[in-house]
Amino acid sequence: MITRIIYLIKHEARLEFRQKHTLAGIALFSLAAVYLCYQAFQRADEPRVWNALLWLILLFTAFSAIGKSFAGQRHGLRLYLYTTVTPQEFILARLIYNMLLMWALGLFTFLMFALFLGSDALHADTFWMYFLGLTAGNLGFATLLTLISAIAAQSESGIGLTAVLGLPIVIPLILILNRYTSQVLEGVPFVENGMNLGFLLILTFGMFGLSYLLFPYLWRD
Repeated sequence: MITRIIYLIKHEARLEFRQKHTLAGIALFSLAAVYLCYQAFQRADEPRVWNALLWLILLFTAFSAIGKSFAGQRHGLRLYLYTTVTPQEFILARLIYNMLLMWALGLFTFLMFALFLGSDALHADTFWMYFLGLTAGNLGFATLLTLISAIAAQSESGIGLTAVLGLPIVIPLILILNRYTSQVLEGVPFVENGMNLGFLLILTFGMFGLSYLLFPYLWRD
């Protein structure tokens, strides 16, 4: 099982890098959004504004990267995978790949954001707490949108349905993320703020488990 999951992850990576324009387009979109914020604000000295702008860009980057996760899959390839791997192996591979992809895109966006708009809001003693929130948030985006993308692709409604279904589900994640990271920037100790990070992880792994349980029913159709 693990061997097939690793093979599927490598297969997804090969397909992604074979169509380099898609990945480059997402990175360019993220960079353009950061540059637009730079032109509008020059430097975001207010921590709450800085934090909100970053998560807004990451939200739209996640929809661009993960929202079309199942949309471009050919019928022949889908039929081949249907006969060679189990739905659990397929969704686990896709979840892990999307989480890695979103983590990389999130890190790239964060670095570009800090380069253009500065990082005065962050402090050395709280950076690791913020980075934990950044990682948990990007993994949460990937997990939530992977299942939504699978549902949208099965109904053949495209990325439009992904946005309609995904936004109401992502809102609680965004609210918790904003509360946690804002309190990190305000210097709230981890002992008091750690509960928000726990909620983030519960929501992320809860959706991970839900995807694992529900995807076989989509796979049958």
